[in-house]
Formats: sequence, structure tokens, C-alpha cells
Amino acid sequence: MITWIKLNQWNWLLNYISTKKPNAACISLLKLLQCFCKRHGFTRQRPTKKKLKQTVLAEVQEEFASDFHHDYATYSNDCVFNVDETGMYYDLPPSYIWSVRGGSSKISAGEKHSMRMTAVLTV
Repeated sequence: MITWIKLNQWNWLLNYISTKKPNAACISLLKLLQCFCKRHGFTRQRPTKKKLKQTVLAEVQEEFASDFHHDYATYSNDCVFNVDETGMYYDLPPSYIWSVRGGSSKISAGEKHSMRMTAVLTV
């Protein structure tokens, strides 16, 4: 929005800034634009990659399901297992430690990082 104002309303911008204190002009303009956005229903969002349309996603899902059932149709139900995989961290370094006042609060090199393990449950 500020870019649009600079390109299309340069005289208004200069007039607006001249009526404000030097340090407060940018903050005042930012607040003005935030109120404008709120009043007109604009929201602040993070830019994301383009998403596919729902119809395209449904087609991809149907194609995957068809390929999956075709590839694994020869397996009987007693040969199929449900597996749940979860990453777990252990040997976490402490958030707080006790140390003598005036002494060092550093931890040894071996205690700085946690270890990761993967647990798998099969039903």
C-alpha cells in the first residue's frame, strides 16, 4: 500500500509527513494504514506457494488410490499391518541449572544437544 501511495499520491504523502513530527511520521502512517486495512477487511498474511484447486487435488487423490489398490491387490488383509511412527527426543539438556553464585553456568559439550529416536508401533 505504501508503494501505491508513493507512486500515485506523492503530494498527499509529502503533505501528510510534513504535518507530523520527524520521528513519528512513519509510525503514524503505518497506524493509519493498519486502521484502513482493518476497517476494509484486509488481513495480514504470510505469502505462500500457489495451492492447487480442490478439483485437481481430488483427481490426484483418486489416481493415487487407484494405483495403490492396483499395486497391492495381491496382498491379503492378514498381511497388511498398520504402522505408526513417532520421533522422540531424549537426553534433553536442562532448561535451568543450579550453579554457585559467581561461578560458571556453562554446560559440558555432551549436554548441549538432545538425542533423537524413532519409535514404531505396529498393530
